[in-house]
Amino acid sequence: MSPRRPTALQDPIVYINGEWVRLNEATVPFMDSGFWYGDGLFETLRAANGTIFRPYKHLARMREGMKVLKIDFPLPDNQVVALMEEAVELNNLRDTLLRLMCTRGTLENVPWKHQGPSNLYIGFRFADAELTLPVKVVYIKEDNYPIGRMVPALKSMTYLGNMLAIGDAVAQGAYEPVFVNRDGLVTECAIRNIFFVQGSTLRTADVSLGILPGVTRDLILELANDLGLEVDISPVRADEVNRMDEAFISSTGIGVCPCTWDGFHDSDYAITYRLREAVETLVQRETGGS
Repeated sequence: MSPRRPTALQDPIVYINGEWVRLNEATVPFMDSGFWYGDGLFETLRAANGTIFRPYKHLARMREGMKVLKIDFPLPDNQVVALMEEAVELNNLRDTLLRLMCTRGTLENVPWKHQGPSNLYIGFRFADAELTLPVKVVYIKEDNYPIGRMVPALKSMTYLGNMLAIGDAVAQGAYEPVFVNRDGLVTECAIRNIFFVQGSTLRTADVSLGILPGVTRDLILELANDLGLEVDISPVRADEVNRMDEAFISSTGIGVCPCTWDGFHDSDYAITYRLREAVETLVQRETGGS
């Protein structure tokens, strides 16, 4: 079973600070801290069969980031989930990617003196084009890009380094860049996690290395034992990736996608496709699909 491509809308109804408006009429306050400073966080959530998949998992990660940024989240989790469910219902969607954003608020002075409410936005992320598998990745040095991450748990709006890296990867004919840190260790992709398969062992870096604890990443680790896989959460060196049997990248938007790169041998990606199907089956089951 393959992930269904999210539905794209011409002019969706989006949520901006308590109001539902059409996208082509939507405006963001000019003094919004996210617009001025990238001062805020976001989450991408998947809705399948009209139901949002594990929304509270995403909100838990977002709240941890809010603690670091010292931003007061504007609403209780159950109200945020209800708003996201309303967004899906208003747009009559079955399968889509939701974008939840929260900023420090509309500034009246410098951000560190802001005492007003935070701003909350709910919209829809553009769907990826239909992918040809395996996708190609390229390994790049993390030091070459200004990746402004305070801590791994932050899914910050400040994505300048990540976007530059993706642009460079696409220019090289790749789908996604994979960062290698100054110690020669593979960390993560620009907007996705990466896994390697060695025999019957699933390998990926620990979040302590400075990677985002992806919701789909956690789901994969949850399912690995059910598929008879050993899990090795430890650093993977860039000079050993060509000796792996398989590799794949993962995110909420694409699920599990086998990947290759220049110099990597042919693979049947047998374990990767088993994980891909297992993830999608679980998503469908929890959202009322077939």
